[in-house]
Amino acid sequence: MDKNYWDNFYKNHSSDETLQKESTFARFCQENIFKDQKYNILELGSGNGRDAIFFAEKGHSVTAVDQSIAIQRNIKNLDFEQQDFIQMEYSKFKDINVVYSRFTLHAIEVEKENIVIDKVFNHLPDKGLFLIEVRSIKDELFGKGKNVGNNGFITTHYRRFIDSDLFVKKMLAKGFKLRYFTEENNLSIYENDNPFLIRVVFIK
Repeated sequence: MDKNYWDNFYKNHSSDETLQKESTFARFCQENIFKDQKYNILELGSGNGRDAIFFAEKGHSVTAVDQSIAIQRNIKNLDFEQQDFIQMEYSKFKDINVVYSRFTLHAIEVEKENIVIDKVFNHLPDKGLFLIEVRSIKDELFGKGKNVGNNGFITTHYRRFIDSDLFVKKMLAKGFKLRYFTEENNLSIYENDNPFLIRVVFIK
């Protein structure tokens, strides 16, 4: 995870209204997955906290984890942990039944992804949800920059593009069940970037 890059990114975009609003993935999860139910959500890689804040304001209990930017607002139902979500001990977070990961798994190497998947699976209760959005190998940025292996490339920062077929098979082999899947663009357009994304929901 490129901590310095993301520190500078959020600092330089602090007045960007688009990045202060919840992401389209957060809205999708609220409207199509959570609906009227309330959950205990653990967000991995919360950045400036916009999705965590959105979920907390919808009445969910949220713990947001990020090593880069601390959320400096006092918001009901929201706790912030400034930690590395790969190395941290998940058992400290009690009663979590949803793990939310947007644009985080593609920011780490596949070996670290495997560690996170193991920890999430072991920590979630039966029927717990793992909500994921990542860049696909079909994305137009795939192949650009320095190739560092395992579909990882470095431009301004590290990105690893995900092969959806291999990823879903890995998750099913781990013991997750597939609840929702799509792989397309026009899901999260920001300025001139229209990423080709995998949006997927697994249930334990």
